[in-house]
Amino acid sequence: MHLIHYIYDTNFIYFKMKKSSKILLGILTVLPLILFILYFVNFFSSFLMHFHELENNTGEFPIEFFRSVFGAFIFLILAIVIRLGLMIFYIIHVSDNQKTDTTKKIMWILILVFIGTIGSILYFFMEIYPSNDNELAKRHDE
Repeated sequence: MHLIHYIYDTNFIYFKMKKSSKILLGILTVLPLILFILYFVNFFSSFLMHFHELENNTGEFPIEFFRSVFGAFIFLILAIVIRLGLMIFYIIHVSDNQKTDTTKKIMWILILVFIGTIGSILYFFMEIYPSNDNELAKRHDE
């Protein structure tokens, strides 16, 4: 089962995505933002739960605090890995997108690199989700 199909022409390569693939990509696009929020909630809640222990520390290593904070870092590492993978995918998608001109491609690549997750969400909702891939396939067949 292929989530993304490529239509080859003599001059162009089109990404053709099914609706279900676009929905899955949208979920993956928003997932790093959700994981960052979970990281901060987990980190601060574990800090608040162990605040009394940290305040009255008698020189002992606060192992329980670091155990609870380690769980927060799992959310952070997962968000970073997903974010980097999506950034690579979106930059390839922007550079191969034949519907946009060079200036717009450069603008999107800069947005994706410097704005990060918010830029990916913007690109998904402005360029990927509303595009009509069936129209591209029909134009290619003609």
